[in-house]
Amino acid sequence: ARRLLGANGILAEYQAMRHLANLESVYTYEGTHDVHTLILGQEITGLNAFN
Repeated sequence: ARRLLGANGILAEYQAMRHLANLESVYTYEGTHDVHTLILGQEITGLNAFN
């Protein structure tokens, strides 16, 4: 957002930074992004990803 919008990408009047902050919070909401990836891979393939 900052590269595309320049200084406007960090202002509250523009929605880009709000969306970026929301997306960043998803990575740490209930564990790390890597753990979520392993769990989803296990659910999809049926293979234990933690061995």
